[in-house]
Amino acid sequence: MTRTRLISILVIIISLVAIVWSLGGGMFSPRSFDFRVEGNISEGELPDTSGWMVERLELDSSEGRYIISGKATRSSVIELRSEEVSYCSALFIEPGKITVEEHRATGTISNNARTAMLVEVDSLAWSHPEGEYSQAYKQAYDSLARKYISQTHNNLYGGWLAERISRNLSIDDARTLYAELTSGVRRTDAVAPLRTRIERNARSQEGRRISNLPAEVQQLLDQERYVLIDFWASWNHNDRYRTHNLAEITAPYEGTKLSICRVSMDNSPTQQRIASQDESSSWLQLSGIEGCGTEIVEKLSIESLPTSYLLSPDGRIVARIATIEELTSVLEELFSQKN
Repeated sequence: MTRTRLISILVIIISLVAIVWSLGGGMFSPRSFDFRVEGNISEGELPDTSGWMVERLELDSSEGRYIISGKATRSSVIELRSEEVSYCSALFIEPGKITVEEHRATGTISNNARTAMLVEVDSLAWSHPEGEYSQAYKQAYDSLARKYISQTHNNLYGGWLAERISRNLSIDDARTLYAELTSGVRRTDAVAPLRTRIERNARSQEGRRISNLPAEVQQLLDQERYVLIDFWASWNHNDRYRTHNLAEITAPYEGTKLSICRVSMDNSPTQQRIASQDESSSWLQLSGIEGCGTEIVEKLSIESLPTSYLLSPDGRIVARIATIEELTSVLEELFSQKN
């Protein structure tokens, strides 16, 4: 038997073993790991471990200390609720032993990183006596957070921190922050809200077709009309004034070229009904909190209110609109081209 044929046979055997292993779940099954959390018991209180997503969990206490040990299928962020760890309620479960002392958790990469930042945040508070709500403090904290995200972009803490500060950022800034994280970190549960926000925004770009719209909206499109989907809420102080302008601007096109669908983001259906009493009876009214209106909210990116989307008869996004001035310009340009 030649050397080349022998190598070929070995490659075939290894390939077959790999296929059998993967079919059995071995190749793609999560890699479980053991973890351990230790800390002091505060006034006899043990941490609340309900809701921890782990395979095995054991809690032991003796001589004023607790030991939580278990096996996890993946790295995750969990809540450790107790007065003793009030500043360290978020623990990063990774392989190894985590020690909670004086409101700080150490022992693994992510927990060490968070402890280091908490120390710097303490110093930040001392250097800004005007308080954490001052503009100077917010800028300093943002700069500090971005530094740590850059340093920990390849572990759980970097993703967790990026998700937290991205809540107050524009979608463009949030996307930039997300891009700094490694692909593995982006896939973690800790980054899920940020990931969902970016994916939803990507689906809301001009030219994208929105499929599986609610039947009420699809019926309007089937009439070969453009549809303006307007997201609003009664608690928005400028909305009543804006609604009046919306009616005036759309009146020349409504009924023949354009249909209006308003999606209320009010938590109370009663508030929605009261606020929409003076609106045109020809407008389709939906709730973004319950019913079929929630399907539209899931498909489109709503960063702020009010926000409008103009859809073409084939269900494609023509424009995303934030102001009445933008809407006026978009409609005039669109329908002047159609004449």
